[in-house]
Amino acid sequence: MNRKLAGCAAAAVLCTCLLCRTPAAAVSLEQPSGQTDNLLKAADQASLLPSGMDGQQAGQPITREQMCGLAVRLYASLTDRDYSSLMEQSAARRSVCPYTDTQSADVRQAWLLGLTEEEDGIQFRPDEPANRQQLIAMLYRAMQQSGSAVGVSENEIAETLYSYSDGVSVSDWAQDGMAYFVREGLTSGTGGNMLGSGEPVSAEQAAVLTYRAAAAVHTGRGVSSAQDISSIAMHSGTNAVSWTGCGADYYRVSFYASADFSTAPVLTEQVASAGTGAQEFALPQEIAEQPGVWYWSVDGLDCTGKLVASSGQTAPLTVTAQAEDTESGLYIPDSPVIAQPDIISDTIPDGLAYSGESYSEKVARIFGAGAGYHKYANSTEAESHQVTISVQVWDFDANGNKVTKTKRFQIHEALAATVQQIFGEIYASGEQFPIKSLGGYCWRGNGSSSEHCLGTAIDINWEENYMCTNSGVALTGSHWSPGGDPYSIPADSAVVRIFAKYGFSWGGTWNSKKDYMHFSYFGT
Repeated sequence: MNRKLAGCAAAAVLCTCLLCRTPAAAVSLEQPSGQTDNLLKAADQASLLPSGMDGQQAGQPITREQMCGLAVRLYASLTDRDYSSLMEQSAARRSVCPYTDTQSADVRQAWLLGLTEEEDGIQFRPDEPANRQQLIAMLYRAMQQSGSAVGVSENEIAETLYSYSDGVSVSDWAQDGMAYFVREGLTSGTGGNMLGSGEPVSAEQAAVLTYRAAAAVHTGRGVSSAQDISSIAMHSGTNAVSWTGCGADYYRVSFYASADFSTAPVLTEQVASAGTGAQEFALPQEIAEQPGVWYWSVDGLDCTGKLVASSGQTAPLTVTAQAEDTESGLYIPDSPVIAQPDIISDTIPDGLAYSGESYSEKVARIFGAGAGYHKYANSTEAESHQVTISVQVWDFDANGNKVTKTKRFQIHEALAATVQQIFGEIYASGEQFPIKSLGGYCWRGNGSSSEHCLGTAIDINWEENYMCTNSGVALTGSHWSPGGDPYSIPADSAVVRIFAKYGFSWGGTWNSKKDYMHFSYFGT
C-alpha cells in the first residue's frame, strides 16, 4: 500500500465515528488481507455492506447486484438516512423499474436513484461479476445524486487517466468517476501503472472503495469548495494566454496538442492567482519553443487543491517564434519580471535574508522599521507589496530528459532578491532537482493567517510533497516519496539546505503536522 492509500486508511479509521449508524447484524468477509481489517470493520459499522456479502470470501468478485447494494448504502450514508427507512419509503416507486431479470430491491433502488446504465434495455444481468469501472462509476453517481459537492474537470480527467498505461480504455461513462477516485487517493489502480478498469472487483476491494468514498465526503476531504463549479472565460492571444479571474486561490493551465481532451496534456503549469480580475500567463519555455497552433484550458482551485472553476473546453493558441537569450537559449517572456542573479555565492550576499536573522529583524525587513508583525487588511494592500520574479529551474521534458525551464510567481518585494538567489543556487547545485510547480503569494481570505497571504512562503511541487497529519493523512497533495518520486523533496537535499541558509523554515520539520512543499520566512 503506497503512502497515499495508507493515508486514506488512517483517515478512515479516524473518521469512523462520523459515519456510524445504528448497526444492523454484522457483515464480515472471510479471509480478508490483514491490511484492510480496520477498514472492513469500519465499513460494517457504517452500515455500508449488504447483508448478502456476509461470509463471502474477501477475494471473490462481487456481482452487479451486490454493486448496487453498496452504492445504495453509500447514498443513504451521504444523505444521513437509515438504509431500511430509505427502502421502505421508496418501495412503491421501485415497482416501475423496467428490469425484468431481477426483483432485487437494491438493483431497483439503484435504478430509481439514477445510478444504473440501461445498456441492454430491460436486462440488468444482476449475477454477472462487476468490474472496477462499473463499481467506481456507480459509487461516484451515488455521491453526486446525494448532493455531495464532488466534481472533476476535463483537464483533470485527461491529466489523471492518461498518466496510466491503460487510461485510454476507461469507458466514457466512467471517466469522471475514475478520475475523481484517483485524484482523491481513493484508488491507485491495480499496480504496474494500470487502472484495471475492466477487471473484476473483489468483495474486499469493493468494501474498501465504498468506505473510502463515504469517508472522503464525510470528512470534507473529497468535497469541492463550491456546490456549482463556476465557468472561466478564456482569452487567447499570441504567445500568451489570459482569462477572467473567478476568485480561485490558484490556477492550473494545461496545454494540448489537439482540441479535445482525448490525450494527456503536453504540459500543465500551476499559476498563482492575481485576484479576481484579469489573469495572464506568459507561455512556458517548452510551449514557446514550438511554434504552431496549440490548445489550452484552465482550472481554478482553492488552497486545498479542490476544483472551484473550469473553462470546460480548450481554446486555440497561436505560438510564434520568440527571441532567445543568446547566452542561455532560454525563452524570455515579454512581461517585465525581476531577473534571476547570475552569481552563485558560497556566502550570503549583502542585503539578503540569512539564517541568523532575529525575529525582530525579519519583521522589520517585511513590515518596515518600528512596525510589528501583522496580517494585511485585504488583498489590495497585500498585492501592493508583491513583485513577479522569474527563475530558472530543472524539470523533465515530454521524453523524460532534464531541461531548463522558466517559472514565474509572486513574492514579497523585500524577499525578491533573496528568493532569486535561493533558486539560482538550487539550479546550480548539481542535484538538478526537478520543479514542475511553484507557488508564492496567494491571497487566502481576510481571515487567513497563512504566510502565502504575506508573500513570504513558497510551495514547491505541491502534489508530490503533501501536507499531512503526523499519522500520514493527506490534507493537501497526495504523497511524499523521496527517493521514489523525483519531485518529492528529500530532507537532506540542496533545496532544504539552501532555503535554510537564507533563513527559511521547511514544513517537513514541523511538529504539529508536516507540510513538505512549504518553505516560509517566519516559519509558519
